[in-house]
Amino acid sequence: MTFKYLVVDDEPLARKLVISHASKIEGLEFAAECCDAIEASNLLRLQPVDLIFLDIQMPEIDGFQFIGTLKNPPSIILTTAFRHFAPEAFELDVVDYLLKPIAFERLLKAVNKFFDQKRNTLTTIAGSKESQNFIYLKADRKMHKISLNDILYIESLDEYIKVHLHGKVLLSRENISTLAEKLPGKSFARIHRSFIVSSRFVSSVSAEGVEINGKVLPFGRAYKLSALAMLEVRLK
Repeated sequence: MTFKYLVVDDEPLARKLVISHASKIEGLEFAAECCDAIEASNLLRLQPVDLIFLDIQMPEIDGFQFIGTLKNPPSIILTTAFRHFAPEAFELDVVDYLLKPIAFERLLKAVNKFFDQKRNTLTTIAGSKESQNFIYLKADRKMHKISLNDILYIESLDEYIKVHLHGKVLLSRENISTLAEKLPGKSFARIHRSFIVSSRFVSSVSAEGVEINGKVLPFGRAYKLSALAMLEVRLK
């Protein structure tokens, strides 16, 4: 599994050093670099990442203030030239705190800590999602508890998803791939880059796609075979 990272620092040489170190670590994928928190905030609305290497002292909005603006922050490794920020940093539950100039070995240790945290989280999700019969989803400025039994299908619309339920549709600023990880594979099938369907509501299957509640949803070429196998359908 590969995790995307963002580097936020007002010093170009500091950004270059972090990117150089991170490029040597398998499992990390460079997403972008930003010179301040405002630029980073704008970017994150369009491109979610898994990890941020974040400087503390920056113009207008410092690193601590920036973390406070994020509703669902990714994992964060703080970078700074000053030791005295450490107590405040760890109160924010960051992954690690790196002092500049950052040595490769120290950055690698921090990234390995991030990998361990992600591995533990994914293991917990994998172990629990088959028995969990609901998910939480933020929509309409509220957190909704949604029964998996009520989901007909999920549709991706660029930065948003539509969750089609019995009698209503919820629009959420969520990533369809992230949501797919929360759903039990025995009950839900990814049939297309833009569609996840509940197998229990599939009324018919053809070479082109599946029908749910009178609507035909197409297969994507990359998902067709795995979707048919999950739905236990063999087309002649």
